[in-house]
Amino acid sequence: MPESVSIKVVGRCRPLTAEENKKGVKVGVSVSGDKVIVKSGKSEQSFSCDGAYPPEYRNSQIYKERVEPLVHRAMEGYNVTVLAFGAGGSGKSMLMTGTDDDPGMIPSANRSIFEIASKQGGKDFMISVSYVEIVDEKMTDLLNPHPNAMNIRQHPTKGIFVDGLSEIIVKSADEIAQYFEQGTRARKMGATDMKSHRPRANAVFTVVIEQREKQSSKVGVRSVLHMVDCAGNNPGGISDPEVLAGVQGLQNVLMALGGPRKGSGVPYRDSKLTRYLQESLGGNAISLLFALVSPLDKSHQESTNTMQVAQFAKNVKNRVKLNLDETNEVIAELREEIGKLRDKIASTSEPNKEDVLKLEDLVKDLQIAKKQTWDEKQRASGRFEEERKVNLANKGILEWVTDNVKKGSKELQEKVQMLQKEKDQVMAAYKEKRAIVDQLKAELQNKIAQYSKFAEKGKASEAENKALVTAIHKLKEQLKQETEKLKTLKQQLVEVQERQQLEKEGAKAQMASMKGSAELRQKVELEERKKLEESNKSLVAEELERTRLDIDAERAEIQMRAAEGKKYSTKEGEELEIKVAEMKAEKSVVTLQLQCIQQEKARLAKELEEIHKLHKDEMELQQLQHYQTFRNYREMFEEQKVAIEQRYRHLLDDSIQDAVFLSARNNELVLENQELRQQINEMKDVVTKLGGRLPSSVENPL
Repeated sequence: MPESVSIKVVGRCRPLTAEENKKGVKVGVSVSGDKVIVKSGKSEQSFSCDGAYPPEYRNSQIYKERVEPLVHRAMEGYNVTVLAFGAGGSGKSMLMTGTDDDPGMIPSANRSIFEIASKQGGKDFMISVSYVEIVDEKMTDLLNPHPNAMNIRQHPTKGIFVDGLSEIIVKSADEIAQYFEQGTRARKMGATDMKSHRPRANAVFTVVIEQREKQSSKVGVRSVLHMVDCAGNNPGGISDPEVLAGVQGLQNVLMALGGPRKGSGVPYRDSKLTRYLQESLGGNAISLLFALVSPLDKSHQESTNTMQVAQFAKNVKNRVKLNLDETNEVIAELREEIGKLRDKIASTSEPNKEDVLKLEDLVKDLQIAKKQTWDEKQRASGRFEEERKVNLANKGILEWVTDNVKKGSKELQEKVQMLQKEKDQVMAAYKEKRAIVDQLKAELQNKIAQYSKFAEKGKASEAENKALVTAIHKLKEQLKQETEKLKTLKQQLVEVQERQQLEKEGAKAQMASMKGSAELRQKVELEERKKLEESNKSLVAEELERTRLDIDAERAEIQMRAAEGKKYSTKEGEELEIKVAEMKAEKSVVTLQLQCIQQEKARLAKELEEIHKLHKDEMELQQLQHYQTFRNYREMFEEQKVAIEQRYRHLLDDSIQDAVFLSARNNELVLENQELRQQINEMKDVVTKLGGRLPSSVENPL
């Protein structure tokens, strides 16, 4: 039986950025328990949630408490949706994507999926991913950016899905992380204007988890995990209906389901995002909505709007059930229904148009259902992989990487240099101020010691004591002021160091995309070397064991001979002693050779590492040069294209002018021709009247 579950709402106030901290901006949001409090001037509004997190909480803790239990439910066969909702600049992408040091909800969920699957040895899993972006009601396949049209459809097995969206099978946590990262980079690549693009963009990363018992005929389960980075809910004076539908579609649906419009029709189809997530909003899914707000006081209106919509979401009830994989049963039912409808159409002389259309829809559903088998999905995933390479190349992702690395590296170097310069200046000022504070402390201690000495002896006059007390107070006040300045400089130094660290991490992350295959080859080669070394060690160990057994056998034979009364002559004893001495010397030589080999191995390993590093640097340089060459050719091509287009336009203009002139001249000639024909006809009439004789004016024109 379906279970009724409310959409859970969790409030989250993002932390201030380093720049905001530096400017000392006014904070207008606080979190108390499960409440988010939004302040505006002297008034404030409190909004209750199912949970709330202040800025100091890290993504990892939020994931552990709120999202990880839902991932476990998804692995049990239940649909799950996690949405990040809020105004632009409220920290949605930071929560969902995160950083290397503090991964967001999506990378953490991707890792957990494979960790949980690895512990269930009695099941087979097939996990596939898709990544779609919806901007102004236009959809883009971020994993495979093809130019084909995509439409949202509903199917009895697959549910609501995007027809034309690529689903790629993943087999490890590293693979799914790679696809998410590449899709996110493709998302940035596709935006010509990031400032206007990102607030209007909805991004949905979907993981489909299918599982079945090994060596069992039991029906498997299938679940869908949607993780959504919603568009900003502050359109800011936009009037374009498509833009408004993409930005406000989710708000309108939540208002119809749990707000002031409850009971009216739910406008799922007014927005592609809400149509795609229809099961997540009042349907068959366990849904969690993060209501994100900015801590800034100036954003109080956007924060209030976000929390009001979140209150509507709390009132929405979903009907959740276990999703059995009934693909085979659905295929059989569709075939039976198609057969009945086909017989019905064949039995009539004039088929009903509705029956024909229904038959076409059923055939499409059957074709889709056939593609839901594991074998078909694997084949389709392979095709998508091949298409993906071509489409990414056509979209110019290499050029984008080039621009990103070339421009980004230069900008990062300049930023790091400027930050280092700023750090040096602040450090110099800090040291100088520290010296002044130390000097003032020393002077103050001297004055206090002098005052104590005079007070003990009682030799100082009242005027001298008063002067000393005044000097001590003056030094204390001066020391207090200089100490405050020193604290300010120290805070500036900490901020500069944090910004410098962020820039370095950015540079490291940026260059990570250029390492790829070279790093992988190094790891593979290192693994092969380790395997070879282990194999050689085992061979040496076997040889040593064989030698030891031979020695033990030889020793036993010698002892047996001695027990039988075997006596060795002096000469034999000398020969044996010489042989033992030679073997000891040989052992020392072999030991020394082994030490030399170990040293040579260490030297070669170090040299190999240096060669790899040099090769990697050279490859990166060559890649950059190739990208630069490609970009130069591209620029030359664009310039030549513009020149050719200009030349073509000039020729076209000239041709048009010539055509106009020739047309006009042709008209003139036609008129002249008509006049001449008329004159000839008139002359023929005159000749006829004169009986075939020419008029005198013609005979004697002079």
